[in-house]
Amino acid sequence: MFISQLAIDFLLVLAIYVATPLLLLVGLSRLSHLLEVSKLSPVHVYIAGCVSGIVLVPILVYILKFAARCLFVQKDETDHALYRLDHGILNIDMPPKTLWMNMGYWKDTSDFPAACCALLNELLVSAGILGREGVPPTDLSNDTPLKLVDLGFGCGDQSIYLTQRMKRTSRRNVDKVDHQPRRIFDAYVGMTISRPQYEFACSRLYSNHDLDKTKIRLYCADAATPQFWSKDIHEVMQNPQTEQGIEFATSSLKYTTWVLALDTLYHFIPSREHIFSYAFKELHASIMAFDLLLSDKPSIWDLILLRIVSRFTGTPFSNFLTVAQYKSQLVAAGYDSSKIDIRDISEHVFSGIASFIERRDGELKIIGLGAGRYKVAGKVFKWWARTGIIRGCIVIARR
Repeated sequence: MFISQLAIDFLLVLAIYVATPLLLLVGLSRLSHLLEVSKLSPVHVYIAGCVSGIVLVPILVYILKFAARCLFVQKDETDHALYRLDHGILNIDMPPKTLWMNMGYWKDTSDFPAACCALLNELLVSAGILGREGVPPTDLSNDTPLKLVDLGFGCGDQSIYLTQRMKRTSRRNVDKVDHQPRRIFDAYVGMTISRPQYEFACSRLYSNHDLDKTKIRLYCADAATPQFWSKDIHEVMQNPQTEQGIEFATSSLKYTTWVLALDTLYHFIPSREHIFSYAFKELHASIMAFDLLLSDKPSIWDLILLRIVSRFTGTPFSNFLTVAQYKSQLVAAGYDSSKIDIRDISEHVFSGIASFIERRDGELKIIGLGAGRYKVAGKVFKWWARTGIIRGCIVIARR
């Protein structure tokens, strides 16, 4: 049954008119009883009633409106409810073809998956694993195997990209079995704290029949606290050739190890310190990360707002460090300050992701959906882009 907004308003007014006399009768009977058993004067009761009315009447109106809209479907007189665009939700591919999740690098794209992949590539270029043209540099073409420890792999898109799609280009770097180019990373160990993301990534990665070309292990664990990892995780982190996959010629073969943290470290609780120390002392690894750093001279007002945002997002406020503080934390873990490089790429990050979220929200509204909680995130990114209080930086710390 369809009913116009005018009819809903009429029913609402009618309900209030019917309810008011009844409430008045009940109220008068209760008032006489209240005055008899209490020491309150009629003036006090009147004032209390006025205050209660101010609070309760809007609530009553809201409840009645909500009930009316649940019982009747609103319909614009010029609209045909059967011919809207909300059936678009039935045409959305599920699961989505990609499930990338990072802030993206928006310099040359307006597409979200492309921006997410571009941010990963920018890290790899900064680390010297990729060249600007998107292929490994010639000095990577040697026999030393590369191991990657990925802290926060999401739903597996970056895992697939890093282990299956990226290959070495030199003719001498071919697989000895099928003579195909070797993958850039000979061993990959990924970790995420999210059980649903872990299970989804496993279903995608382990269903790939080409998996025997590289050793891949995924774990669901808290990357921020290596002291609580299982024995199995520690063994694989330090000696991945014990796992299924290609066996190198000798178990004593040394890996060049990189730790990747793509848009994740600022979430680590209680801090980044434990994983920095573990990466240096136990893994003997270099670090490449995209991380959020605090500007050198933030205003008091911006700091207050940032603390509020941190509270709602579950991000430790103490994780927002200046460049100098961040370097000090890496040096305390053991890294040489002369081998630490921090590059600000904020101009290609925050405004891009904020604009995309705003645009996507408008696109989704056409079919009756929306960007949901990401609209708030978009406003935060826009604030960061405008004020510069938070800087999006690429961090490279070489072992």
